[in-house]
Amino acid sequence: MRNELLVIEDADVHLSILRKIAAQAGFNTTGVTSVEAAFDVLRSRHFDCVTLDLSLGERSGTEVLDRLAELKFRGPVLIISASQEDTLYESLRLGSFLELNVYPPLTKPINLTLLRQTLKQIAHKTDHERLVRAAGR
Repeated sequence: MRNELLVIEDADVHLSILRKIAAQAGFNTTGVTSVEAAFDVLRSRHFDCVTLDLSLGERSGTEVLDRLAELKFRGPVLIISASQEDTLYESLRLGSFLELNVYPPLTKPINLTLLRQTLKQIAHKTDHERLVRAAGR
């Protein structure tokens, strides 16, 4: 069973790259380009991991962090953004405050090798947790 990844990114070229790398790491991906679309899909589907751009048109990715907390999302959240370093780490602090599993931010232009390794680790860990839960039943 492949893991499910939600990619929230408003730049088509970045969305395409993220989807390709995620597929190589063992994820099925759903891509959305706005805060509103992210809210819609999060209401109706389960995801094992989320990647999040902080700059989504006129809205901020931090709104998505708030929604993930409301939904009690416990999967990994990868912030991938071209925002200033202080903005990236402020978002990391916000995610931690909201008790989300936010990984250290990745900056654009993205290091594709690092992203692939990180997603593979997340997929492996998620698979392991799924097996442990199944064995406990």
